Amino acid sequence: MGDPGGVGPEIAIKSSEYLVKKHGQIKPVIFGSFEHIENIAKKIIKTKTPLNLIRPELSLESSYKKEEINIIDLSLKSYNHVKLGYNNPEYAKDVESYIKTAVDFSVAAKICGFATAPINKDMMLQGGAKFGGHTEFLGHLTDSKDFVMLFYSKKIITVLATIHIPLSKVHNMITKDLLTKIINISINWIKVDLGKKNPRIAVLGLNPHAGENGRIGNEEKTIILPVIKEFQEKNEKIEGPFPADSFFAKKYKDFDLIVSMYHDQALIPFKFLAFNKGVNVTAGLKIIRTSPVHGTAYDIAGKNTADFGSMVESIELVHRISENRNKWKEK
Repeated sequence: MGDPGGVGPEIAIKSSEYLVKKHGQIKPVIFGSFEHIENIAKKIIKTKTPLNLIRPELSLESSYKKEEINIIDLSLKSYNHVKLGYNNPEYAKDVESYIKTAVDFSVAAKICGFATAPINKDMMLQGGAKFGGHTEFLGHLTDSKDFVMLFYSKKIITVLATIHIPLSKVHNMITKDLLTKIINISINWIKVDLGKKNPRIAVLGLNPHAGENGRIGNEEKTIILPVIKEFQEKNEKIEGPFPADSFFAKKYKDFDLIVSMYHDQALIPFKFLAFNKGVNVTAGLKIIRTSPVHGTAYDIAGKNTADFGSMVESIELVHRISENRNKWKEK
Protein backbone atom coordinates (compact mmCIF):
# COMPACT_ATOMS: atom_id res chain seq x y z
CA MET A 1 0.00 0.00 0.00
CA GLY A 2 2.89 2.35 0.67
CA ASP A 3 2.68 5.72 2.39
CA PRO A 4 -0.96 6.27 3.46
CA GLY A 5 -0.67 10.01 2.78
CA GLY A 6 0.67 9.59 -0.74
CA VAL A 7 -0.65 8.10 -3.98
CA GLY A 8 0.31 4.54 -3.01
CA PRO A 9 -3.15 3.41 -1.88
CA GLU A 10 -4.72 4.94 -4.99
CA ILE A 11 -2.40 3.26 -7.49
CA ALA A 12 -2.64 -0.02 -5.54
CA ILE A 13 -6.43 0.04 -5.87
CA LYS A 14 -6.43 1.09 -9.53
CA SER A 15 -3.80 -1.49 -10.46
CA SER A 16 -5.66 -4.27 -8.68
CA GLU A 17 -8.92 -3.28 -10.33
CA TYR A 18 -7.27 -3.16 -13.76
CA LEU A 19 -5.67 -6.59 -13.34
CA VAL A 20 -8.88 -8.12 -11.97
CA LYS A 21 -10.82 -6.89 -15.00
CA LYS A 22 -8.07 -8.06 -17.32
CA HIS A 23 -8.73 -11.64 -16.12
CA GLY A 24 -5.14 -12.70 -16.62
CA GLN A 25 -3.00 -15.09 -14.62
CA ILE A 26 -2.08 -12.41 -12.07
CA LYS A 27 -4.03 -12.39 -8.81
CA PRO A 28 -3.19 -9.09 -7.04
CA VAL A 29 -3.42 -8.72 -3.27
CA ILE A 30 -2.91 -5.45 -1.37
CA PHE A 31 -0.95 -5.56 1.90
CA GLY A 32 -2.12 -2.68 4.07
CA SER A 33 -5.07 -1.18 5.90
CA PHE A 34 -8.50 -2.35 4.79
CA GLU A 35 -10.04 0.73 6.40
CA HIS A 36 -7.80 3.11 4.45
CA ILE A 37 -8.15 1.25 1.17
CA GLU A 38 -11.93 1.27 1.60
CA ASN A 39 -11.95 5.03 2.29
CA ILE A 40 -9.85 5.79 -0.79
CA ALA A 41 -11.77 3.35 -3.00
CA LYS A 42 -15.24 4.57 -2.05
CA LYS A 43 -14.74 8.27 -1.30
CA ILE A 44 -12.07 9.27 -3.83
CA ILE A 45 -11.88 6.73 -6.65
CA LYS A 46 -15.53 5.73 -6.27
CA THR A 47 -14.86 2.26 -7.61
CA LYS A 48 -17.76 -0.15 -8.02
CA THR A 49 -15.52 -3.20 -7.73
CA PRO A 50 -16.18 -4.96 -4.40
CA LEU A 51 -13.48 -5.16 -1.74
CA ASN A 52 -12.56 -8.43 -0.08
CA LEU A 53 -11.03 -8.42 3.41
CA ILE A 54 -8.46 -11.16 4.07
CA ARG A 55 -7.05 -11.80 7.52
CA PRO A 56 -3.28 -12.51 7.42
CA GLU A 57 -3.64 -15.80 9.28
CA LEU A 58 -6.09 -17.21 6.71
CA SER A 59 -5.20 -19.16 3.59
CA LEU A 60 -4.95 -16.98 0.48
CA GLU A 61 -6.23 -19.80 -1.70
CA SER A 62 -9.48 -20.14 0.24
CA SER A 63 -9.97 -16.42 1.00
CA TYR A 64 -9.15 -14.87 -2.38
CA LYS A 65 -12.04 -13.68 -4.57
CA LYS A 66 -11.34 -13.36 -8.29
CA GLU A 67 -13.78 -10.58 -9.15
CA GLU A 68 -12.86 -8.33 -6.23
CA ILE A 69 -10.05 -6.15 -4.90
CA ASN A 70 -8.37 -8.31 -2.25
CA ILE A 71 -6.77 -6.68 0.81
CA ILE A 72 -4.78 -8.38 3.56
CA ASP A 73 -5.49 -6.17 6.57
CA LEU A 74 -2.38 -5.63 8.72
CA SER A 75 -3.16 -2.24 10.29
CA LEU A 76 -2.72 -1.67 14.01
CA LYS A 77 -4.55 1.66 14.28
CA SER A 78 -7.38 3.70 12.75
CA TYR A 79 -6.71 5.44 9.42
CA ASN A 80 -9.65 7.86 9.62
CA HIS A 81 -7.32 10.73 10.50
CA VAL A 82 -4.75 10.30 7.72
CA LYS A 83 -3.95 13.63 6.05
CA LEU A 84 -3.68 12.98 2.34
CA GLY A 85 -0.85 14.92 0.76
CA TYR A 86 1.07 15.18 4.02
CA ASN A 87 3.68 13.38 6.07
CA ASN A 88 1.99 11.02 8.57
CA PRO A 89 4.86 9.57 10.66
CA GLU A 90 2.52 7.89 13.15
CA TYR A 91 1.88 5.22 10.48
CA ALA A 92 5.54 4.39 9.81
CA LYS A 93 5.52 1.21 11.89
CA ASP A 94 2.41 0.00 10.08
CA VAL A 95 4.03 0.62 6.69
CA GLU A 96 7.11 -1.23 7.89
CA SER A 97 4.95 -4.21 8.87
CA TYR A 98 3.29 -4.28 5.43
CA ILE A 99 6.69 -4.62 3.76
CA LYS A 100 7.91 -7.23 6.24
CA THR A 101 4.76 -9.32 5.81
CA ALA A 102 5.11 -9.23 2.01
CA VAL A 103 8.68 -10.49 2.42
CA ASP A 104 7.51 -13.25 4.80
CA PHE A 105 4.80 -14.32 2.36
CA SER A 106 7.35 -14.39 -0.48
CA VAL A 107 9.84 -16.46 1.48
CA ALA A 108 7.06 -18.90 2.39
CA ALA A 109 6.00 -19.06 -1.30
CA LYS A 110 2.50 -17.84 -0.47
CA ILE A 111 2.96 -15.21 -3.17
CA CYS A 112 5.38 -15.17 -6.12
CA GLY A 113 6.66 -11.68 -5.28
CA PHE A 114 5.47 -8.14 -4.64
CA ALA A 115 5.50 -4.55 -5.90
CA THR A 116 5.90 -1.85 -3.26
CA ALA A 117 3.99 1.41 -3.51
CA PRO A 118 6.07 4.55 -2.76
CA ILE A 119 7.08 5.54 0.78
CA ASN A 120 8.61 8.74 2.14
CA LYS A 121 11.98 8.37 3.87
CA ASP A 122 11.42 11.31 6.22
CA MET A 123 8.03 9.93 7.26
CA MET A 124 9.48 6.50 7.96
CA LEU A 125 12.46 7.71 9.98
CA GLN A 126 10.42 10.30 11.92
CA GLY A 127 7.98 7.55 12.81
CA GLY A 128 10.66 5.30 14.28
CA ALA A 129 11.21 2.87 11.39
CA LYS A 130 14.62 1.21 11.23
CA PHE A 131 15.15 2.10 7.57
CA GLY A 132 13.91 5.02 5.51
CA GLY A 133 13.95 3.31 2.12
CA HIS A 134 12.78 0.01 0.66
CA THR A 135 16.10 -1.21 -0.74
CA GLU A 136 18.07 -1.10 2.51
CA PHE A 137 15.16 -2.55 4.48
CA LEU A 138 14.69 -5.43 2.05
CA GLY A 139 18.41 -6.19 2.16
CA HIS A 140 18.17 -6.37 5.95
CA LEU A 141 15.03 -8.54 5.96
CA THR A 142 16.46 -11.04 3.48
CA ASP A 143 19.97 -10.93 4.94
CA SER A 144 21.28 -9.95 1.50
CA LYS A 145 24.49 -8.05 0.89
CA ASP A 146 24.82 -8.40 -2.86
CA PHE A 147 21.87 -6.58 -4.42
CA VAL A 148 21.57 -3.63 -6.78
CA MET A 149 19.07 -0.98 -7.80
CA LEU A 150 17.98 -1.67 -11.36
CA PHE A 151 15.47 0.18 -13.54
CA TYR A 152 13.48 -1.71 -16.15
CA SER A 153 11.29 -0.64 -19.04
CA LYS A 154 10.54 -1.97 -22.50
CA LYS A 155 12.66 0.86 -23.93
CA ILE A 156 15.68 0.84 -21.65
CA ILE A 157 17.18 -1.09 -18.71
CA THR A 158 19.86 0.44 -16.51
CA VAL A 159 21.57 -0.45 -13.24
CA LEU A 160 23.25 1.92 -10.77
CA ALA A 161 26.82 1.37 -9.58
CA THR A 162 26.28 3.94 -6.81
CA ILE A 163 22.89 4.95 -5.46
CA HIS A 164 21.94 7.73 -3.02
CA ILE A 165 25.26 9.35 -2.20
CA PRO A 166 26.64 12.87 -2.78
CA LEU A 167 28.13 13.39 -6.21
CA SER A 168 31.40 14.42 -4.57
CA LYS A 169 31.81 10.88 -3.18
CA VAL A 170 31.00 8.91 -6.32
CA HIS A 171 34.54 8.71 -7.72
CA ASN A 172 35.82 7.20 -4.47
CA MET A 173 33.12 4.55 -4.54
CA ILE A 174 33.85 3.34 -8.08
CA THR A 175 36.23 0.39 -7.64
CA LYS A 176 37.01 -2.77 -9.59
CA ASP A 177 35.39 -4.91 -6.90
CA LEU A 178 32.19 -2.83 -6.91
CA LEU A 179 31.83 -2.85 -10.70
CA THR A 180 32.56 -6.57 -10.88
CA LYS A 181 29.82 -7.25 -8.33
CA ILE A 182 27.32 -4.91 -10.04
CA ILE A 183 27.92 -6.41 -13.48
CA ASN A 184 27.78 -10.01 -12.20
CA ILE A 185 24.42 -9.41 -10.50
CA SER A 186 23.09 -7.59 -13.58
CA ILE A 187 24.12 -10.29 -16.04
CA ASN A 188 22.64 -12.99 -13.83
CA TRP A 189 19.41 -10.99 -13.43
CA ILE A 190 18.91 -10.41 -17.12
CA LYS A 191 19.69 -14.05 -17.98
CA VAL A 192 17.57 -15.66 -15.27
CA ASP A 193 14.83 -13.14 -14.47
CA LEU A 194 14.33 -11.80 -18.00
CA GLY A 195 15.28 -14.99 -19.82
CA LYS A 196 17.79 -13.36 -22.21
CA LYS A 197 20.51 -15.89 -23.08
CA ASN A 198 23.20 -13.60 -24.51
CA PRO A 199 22.55 -10.08 -23.20
CA ARG A 200 24.42 -7.12 -24.61
CA ILE A 201 25.83 -4.96 -21.80
CA ALA A 202 27.04 -1.36 -22.08
CA VAL A 203 29.14 0.32 -19.41
CA LEU A 204 29.20 4.11 -19.16
CA GLY A 205 32.20 6.22 -18.25
CA LEU A 206 32.38 8.24 -15.06
CA ASN A 207 33.89 11.44 -16.45
CA PRO A 208 32.72 13.72 -19.28
CA HIS A 209 33.60 12.19 -22.66
CA ALA A 210 34.65 9.03 -20.75
CA GLY A 211 37.75 10.83 -19.52
CA GLU A 212 39.11 11.81 -22.96
CA ASN A 213 41.81 9.15 -22.78
CA GLY A 214 42.86 10.24 -19.30
CA ARG A 215 42.97 13.99 -19.90
CA ILE A 216 39.97 14.75 -17.67
CA GLY A 217 39.91 11.70 -15.46
CA ASN A 218 41.57 8.29 -15.38
CA GLU A 219 38.89 6.08 -13.78
CA GLU A 220 37.93 4.80 -17.23
CA LYS A 221 41.47 3.60 -17.98
CA THR A 222 42.46 2.30 -14.55
CA ILE A 223 39.17 0.88 -13.21
CA ILE A 224 36.29 0.58 -15.69
CA LEU A 225 38.06 -0.72 -18.80
CA PRO A 226 40.01 -3.48 -16.97
CA VAL A 227 36.74 -4.78 -15.49
CA ILE A 228 35.10 -4.78 -18.92
CA LYS A 229 38.03 -6.76 -20.38
CA GLU A 230 37.73 -9.37 -17.61
CA PHE A 231 34.10 -9.99 -18.58
CA GLN A 232 34.97 -10.04 -22.27
CA GLU A 233 37.50 -12.80 -21.51
CA LYS A 234 34.55 -14.76 -20.06
CA ASN A 235 32.78 -14.34 -23.44
CA GLU A 236 30.22 -11.87 -22.14
CA LYS A 237 28.94 -9.36 -24.69
CA ILE A 238 30.00 -6.22 -22.88
CA GLU A 239 31.35 -2.92 -24.25
CA GLY A 240 32.49 0.47 -23.00
CA PRO A 241 33.21 2.71 -21.31
CA PHE A 242 30.95 4.99 -23.34
CA PRO A 243 30.60 8.77 -22.98
CA ALA A 244 27.18 9.10 -21.35
CA ASP A 245 26.04 12.24 -23.19
CA SER A 246 26.28 10.87 -26.73
CA PHE A 247 25.38 7.32 -25.71
CA PHE A 248 21.80 8.23 -24.83
CA ALA A 249 21.26 10.01 -28.13
CA LYS A 250 20.84 6.71 -29.97
CA LYS A 251 23.34 4.00 -29.05
CA TYR A 252 21.45 2.84 -25.95
CA LYS A 253 19.03 1.03 -28.27
CA ASP A 254 21.79 -1.43 -29.22
CA PHE A 255 22.08 -2.86 -25.69
CA ASP A 256 19.95 -4.91 -23.32
CA LEU A 257 21.33 -3.34 -20.14
CA ILE A 258 23.35 -0.23 -19.29
CA VAL A 259 25.66 0.00 -16.27
CA SER A 260 25.59 3.61 -15.02
CA MET A 261 28.10 5.08 -12.60
CA TYR A 262 25.79 7.32 -10.56
CA HIS A 263 22.16 8.13 -9.89
CA ASP A 264 21.37 11.01 -12.25
CA GLN A 265 23.47 9.60 -15.08
CA ALA A 266 20.99 6.73 -15.19
CA LEU A 267 17.74 8.22 -13.99
CA ILE A 268 17.52 11.38 -16.10
CA PRO A 269 17.45 9.50 -19.44
CA PHE A 270 15.47 6.61 -17.95
CA LYS A 271 12.66 8.77 -16.58
CA PHE A 272 12.61 10.86 -19.75
CA LEU A 273 12.06 7.71 -21.81
CA ALA A 274 9.88 5.63 -19.47
CA PHE A 275 8.55 7.58 -16.49
CA ASN A 276 4.97 6.25 -16.57
CA LYS A 277 5.99 2.72 -17.61
CA GLY A 278 9.24 2.27 -15.71
CA VAL A 279 9.91 -0.20 -12.90
CA ASN A 280 12.42 -0.11 -10.06
CA VAL A 281 13.79 -3.60 -9.33
CA THR A 282 15.91 -4.78 -6.42
CA ALA A 283 18.05 -7.27 -8.33
CA GLY A 284 20.06 -9.91 -6.53
CA LEU A 285 17.47 -10.82 -3.88
CA LYS A 286 16.13 -14.36 -3.51
CA ILE A 287 12.65 -12.90 -3.45
CA ILE A 288 11.10 -10.78 -6.21
CA ARG A 289 10.51 -7.10 -5.47
CA THR A 290 9.65 -4.26 -7.83
CA SER A 291 8.16 -0.77 -7.48
CA PRO A 292 7.04 2.22 -9.56
CA VAL A 293 9.76 4.74 -10.42
CA HIS A 294 7.84 7.72 -8.99
CA GLY A 295 7.51 8.83 -5.38
CA THR A 296 4.65 9.49 -2.98
CA ALA A 297 3.47 12.51 -5.02
CA TYR A 298 1.93 14.33 -2.05
CA ASP A 299 0.90 17.18 -4.37
CA ILE A 300 -1.71 15.04 -6.12
CA ALA A 301 -2.64 12.61 -3.32
CA GLY A 302 -6.40 12.38 -2.83
CA LYS A 303 -7.21 13.96 -6.21
CA ASN A 304 -7.80 10.71 -8.15
CA THR A 305 -5.32 11.80 -10.84
CA ALA A 306 -2.35 9.50 -10.16
CA ASP A 307 -1.13 7.53 -13.17
CA PHE A 308 -1.00 3.85 -12.20
CA GLY A 309 0.82 2.67 -15.32
CA SER A 310 4.16 2.22 -13.56
CA MET A 311 2.48 0.19 -10.80
CA VAL A 312 0.81 -2.13 -13.31
CA GLU A 313 4.14 -2.61 -15.08
CA SER A 314 5.75 -3.37 -11.71
CA ILE A 315 3.20 -6.05 -10.87
CA GLU A 316 3.34 -7.60 -14.33
CA LEU A 317 7.14 -7.72 -14.14
CA VAL A 318 6.91 -9.65 -10.85
CA HIS A 319 4.81 -12.25 -12.66
CA ARG A 320 7.20 -12.39 -15.62
CA ILE A 321 10.26 -12.82 -13.38
CA SER A 322 8.51 -15.54 -11.39
CA GLU A 323 7.74 -17.50 -14.55
CA ASN A 324 11.30 -17.10 -15.84
CA ARG A 325 12.78 -18.29 -12.52
CA ASN A 326 10.58 -21.36 -12.63
CA LYS A 327 11.75 -22.11 -16.17
CA TRP A 328 15.36 -21.68 -15.08
CA LYS A 329 14.87 -24.19 -12.25
CA GLU A 330 13.52 -26.71 -14.73
CA LYS A 331 16.67 -26.61 -16.89
